[in-house]
Amino acid sequence: MPMTAIYHFLDLVLIAPYRVGLPSGVAFWLGTAILSLWCVVLGEASMAIGYLINRSYYLDLNKKMVTMNNLSIEAIRRKQKTAYKAANTWANEYFGRAFFAQAALFAVSLWPLPFALAWMQIRFDGIDIVTIPFMHYGLEYPFAFLSSYIFVRFCFSKSKTFLPGMKKLEMLKEQDASLAGTMLSWNDFPHLAGRDTPPVPDEEPNPQTLPTSDLP
Repeated sequence: MPMTAIYHFLDLVLIAPYRVGLPSGVAFWLGTAILSLWCVVLGEASMAIGYLINRSYYLDLNKKMVTMNNLSIEAIRRKQKTAYKAANTWANEYFGRAFFAQAALFAVSLWPLPFALAWMQIRFDGIDIVTIPFMHYGLEYPFAFLSSYIFVRFCFSKSKTFLPGMKKLEMLKEQDASLAGTMLSWNDFPHLAGRDTPPVPDEEPNPQTLPTSDLP
């Protein structure tokens, strides 16, 4: 099928909600909300597929992050400076990797947005959707689409646990979080809690050292 035929088919599907028998303003916002919903669904599906493909990688990364964090806190509790520095360095390393892995996964869910904006530019470029009072400045389709997308995505995030497929995915994420282990914090040790930065002991490591089997 030629690309032009695909475009015309998608154009007919996307423009249909804008042509319902409602006032033009209402029809525009309804059509934009449905377009936003398409983007959210496609993005969430892509993000779910990406998570399932890389699930073992994310689980391994979270396990290492939790292990190194707990070892660093245990080293503080035992006043082992060398062990603390080594474990804390690796904890920060794995935290950074986990953070950017999650950021990359979220970015996958945004791929439909530029295509939707490109289509809206073809259809609605130069049309003021909202005019700012007293400034006579009009906001065009990007404002309408992005505000609608944020609202639709927020509503979807609150309701996706009721959808069968998304509910199962959330259960898998909770299972993986449980397998990664419980991350200790300073509040688990009252005599260490309430400090802005972790105390680094001055004492050299005791003869009884931390187990090193978990170190990378």
